[in-house]
Formats: sequence, structure tokens, C-alpha cells
Amino acid sequence: MKINKLIRSFVFLLALAMAGSAWADLELRISKTSNRGIPIVVAPIAGGAHAIIEADLNRSGRFKIVSSQRATNMATFGSTLDPARLKMLGAAFLVRGRRTQAGLDIELISTATGQRDASYRIGNLPNQRRVAHQAADKIFEQLIKVKGAFDTRLVYVTVTGRAISDRVYRLFVADADGYNPKEILTSRKPVMSPSWSFDGSQIAYVSFERGTPAIFVQNIFTGQKRMVSSRRGINGAPSWSPDGRKLALSLSVDGNPEVYILSLANGAFKRLTNSRAIDTEPNWTEDGRSIIFTSDRGGRPQLYEISANGGGAKRVTFDGSYNSAADVVGKKIAFVRRVSGAFRIAVMEKGSRGANVVSDGRFDESPSLAPNATMVVYATQNNGRGTLSVVSDNGYAKQELFSPAGEVREPAWSPYLR
Repeated sequence: MKINKLIRSFVFLLALAMAGSAWADLELRISKTSNRGIPIVVAPIAGGAHAIIEADLNRSGRFKIVSSQRATNMATFGSTLDPARLKMLGAAFLVRGRRTQAGLDIELISTATGQRDASYRIGNLPNQRRVAHQAADKIFEQLIKVKGAFDTRLVYVTVTGRAISDRVYRLFVADADGYNPKEILTSRKPVMSPSWSFDGSQIAYVSFERGTPAIFVQNIFTGQKRMVSSRRGINGAPSWSPDGRKLALSLSVDGNPEVYILSLANGAFKRLTNSRAIDTEPNWTEDGRSIIFTSDRGGRPQLYEISANGGGAKRVTFDGSYNSAADVVGKKIAFVRRVSGAFRIAVMEKGSRGANVVSDGRFDESPSLAPNATMVVYATQNNGRGTLSVVSDNGYAKQELFSPAGEVREPAWSPYLR
């Protein structure tokens, strides 16, 4: 079995089993929490921001969350703290906050010293959950020394309708925790492979709205869209270049699927690969110099890297008989690996042969890394229904995002919001 978006596009997602029509926030279920990392407690904050901050830190896999109820009597922002009581919290750090007309004030306190380690003011935003996400980002960066990625977004595809004639495909953009979904596309034909532009303003995706696969680019704010590739055969797996000027994609115009680069300015195509194998699922490296893609040129699907200027491809993965569908952020690569007959999500450092398998499903696919590469969202199956899961790159924390209304699949994590 090949987990390959291009091949799956030709069977029109036959595995889907849908129900319902109404869509709201994705429901979140915590399936694994971290017992490792930095012990931290977030004291109650008026309006419930503490719950959002706590959930964000929890899903990063870098923190051990101590119940906020243990800090109820220490929640007053700026008040003096008893060192003896602080040590009884069982946490290395205490987070306190207060709502003001200007926004949200946050202080991070070391329980070892009782001193303020850092403080922040997060300005008001129309979406108040974003204020809490930005507070979590500040705390994460202060303690982990890596920029936080909680104030980001996901794009994903939903499908409803049991009968093929009743199916409706929708493209949604939502907060990274599944809240505040915004429908940006509705179609009676399959939609798949969404990809973010690096400035977060546009989505490229594959649509069958004209009967055959074509690639469209759509502005998520205005809704304006345009078709950019409708060559004969497969048009699939678009991936934005870091400068936003090009798409890497897979075309079968000359027979078997090959990797091409499309200039969005003039519509010119440049062919990168030339083999008798299936070359698909291209993904740009952050420096824009090369592309990692899936190919079975060695007999089985593996990851390869090729210069964006063309030339020979070099193999990236060596362990395992099946490795595909890579997403790349910095030096980290998330991809699908077959393990004992199951398809799982693995994470590896570029240049390393070792990989950490972070999922445990049988049909896990479509991995997409957070912009700081500390979490991965992917599509999976739960009781035969498509859902999403978010797992930390160390595998310590995992959460499921699902909807009772139907299937959710094809996720892609946004870049940092501007």
C-alpha cells in the first residue's frame, strides 16, 4: 500500500465514510500527557486564559503540568509569595496573569527563588484566544529558548455525506488548537493537499472541481482564487517556495509523475526529476535551495533531495522499506514510515539515519510540522473515521482533533503569523 496523495487522488478518497453537515470548533481529546519536562503551574486567570495557556504548554511535550487548583491562593498578580508555599507547589515555575483594559499581563516566577523570571503584556486582539496563545508563546520561548508556535493556524479538509453524490468537501482554516474555524472553500468535488504560502496569506491546493485534478491558489482573506496548473494527467502535491514566487509540484504530463517547479509570475514550468519511477510529494527546504521528495526509484518509496536548480538526487532515508510524504522545517523532517505493516509518523534530523516514531496508528499520514518543528499534526483513523492528531516531536504528548459531523484530513500547519 502506498500512502501517496497523487495516487490516492485517482481513487477519489474511496475510504471516506461521512456523516452530518454542521461544522464548528474541532473537538479536542487529550490522549497522552507528558510526565517529563519542566514542572509548571498556571494559576487561575479571570476569563479562563490560564486553561488555554496550560493546554498549549501541555501539548508541546516540554512541560509537566501541575494542576492550576494548587495555585488558587497564589493567583493575585504581583502579590508577595511565601517561599515555603511556593516549594510545596511541586513546580519549577508559577505563571500568574491579570486581565486589564490593555490586554493580558503575565508574570513567570521561579519557585526556587520566589523572584519574577520574566513578565509580559499581551495587547488585546479581536480573537481573545490568540492573546492567551501569544502568552504561551512567550513562556515557551523564555524557558525552552525556542520561539513558540501556539499562535499559529491549521488548514484542513473536511468531508460530509455518505453517498458519493452527497459528499461535500470543505477547506477550513482554524487556530492551531482547532478553535475558530473559518470555511474558505466548499466543493462537491474532492479537495486535497493544501499548502501554506510562507507569509500565511494564501493556500495552494488540489481540486477536482473541473473533473480532473488541477492546482489552485486562494487568498484566505479575500477568497480570490486562480487555477495555476491543469496539465494533462496528475497535477498534485503543491508546495510553496520560501520566497512565495514558485510552487514545487508533481505532474504526469509526460507519463509517470515527476517533480516540477512552477513560476507563479509567468506560469513557466521547470522539470526537476527525470526517472521511470514515481517522483512526488515535493517539499521545499527553508533556505529554498533544495527540495525533498518521495520516489520509488530504488524499488520502494524513500525520501530524496534535489537542488532547486536541478541535477542529481541524493537519498535522505535509509532505514526502513517505506518512507514518504516528508515535511521539512529547519533541519527536522517529519514523514510517513511503515512499521510492522502499519503507517506511522516519524521525525528525524536531516543528515541523520535515526528517526523517532511518534505515532501509533495503523494509517497515519499527511504529517505537517509546526513552524518551530516541536509538534506535528497528521491525519489518522479513529474507529474508521478520519481525525487529526497533534503530537510533540519527542512523542511525549498527543492530542486528537475530531468532529462528530464527519471526517477531517489533509492538515497543514501555518508559518508564523505576521
